[in-house]
Amino acid sequence: MAFSELIALYLFLGGTAAGAFAVMAALDLHASVALSRHVHPLSAHRGDIPSQAFAHHVSKLVYAVSFFMLLTGLLCLLADLGKPQAFYFLFLYPTASFMSVGSFALALLSICMAVVFAFAWLDLGGFWEKAAGVARVAGIVLSAVVMLYTGMLLKTVISVPVWQSWWLPVLFLFSALSCGCAVVIAAGLLSAGFKGASTALRRLAALDAAFIMLETVAIAAYALSVNSFQVHGPLDALLIGDAAWLFWAGFVGCGIAAPLVIDVIALIRRRDHASGVVAMAATLVLIGGLALRFALVGAGVSAAI
Repeated sequence: MAFSELIALYLFLGGTAAGAFAVMAALDLHASVALSRHVHPLSAHRGDIPSQAFAHHVSKLVYAVSFFMLLTGLLCLLADLGKPQAFYFLFLYPTASFMSVGSFALALLSICMAVVFAFAWLDLGGFWEKAAGVARVAGIVLSAVVMLYTGMLLKTVISVPVWQSWWLPVLFLFSALSCGCAVVIAAGLLSAGFKGASTALRRLAALDAAFIMLETVAIAAYALSVNSFQVHGPLDALLIGDAAWLFWAGFVGCGIAAPLVIDVIALIRRRDHASGVVAMAATLVLIGGLALRFALVGAGVSAAI
């Protein structure tokens, strides 16, 4: 497979869509249990429970965005392949390869997203409510496969040393969850007029900070593993090569350092940031996730030339 800017964009859109759906579906499933006990998963106190209107509005936005992001990512993949029939062959002739498993996971996740999206926006009841519940559970599992698959897609190209680390799929997993959480935060900002929105946003910021810290551990482990098991410093293509500015300024600066500082300051001060600061942090996380994919694809392609 030839890797291009479209592949990097697909890796970002597919991973972020899966991450956003997984985070939102997990919160919805938790809320169905927690609300029966009068404690919402995004609430700090019993008396400050985000309203059902807030949760419903956020869910509708996140499920819509994640569904269309995944479809757009798939279009980028098909456009890069040049021959769409090559994608269909993966379903006509399935194998035990991770490429085949990932393709089926993408297709099934699209179906789960479509079911939940229709339920959320059309206010369907009865059978659809149960179907949406099953789709959320199945979608969380499939989202995890898709997030890991976006990293494995690079690792399967054994001719590129900078992609040869089992920590690469783990890095993509935590990056996708962080980007997905940023999408949920953005939806929360658009729902700020509902009761309990500030508490929910504070909890989401703490969750995103946790994902960013895990992402930091993963990038460090990835860097150590690549340079430990490979020769001639394969990571140089990422750290000091043509894609270095994307990695340092885009990923490390925008995706890790800046949003983590913003989140930690808010937690230490125990005060809510202004909505503009929260929006900036969420935007920086998404920029960082996009920069990471472009930097890794660019470093791999330049090293292989």
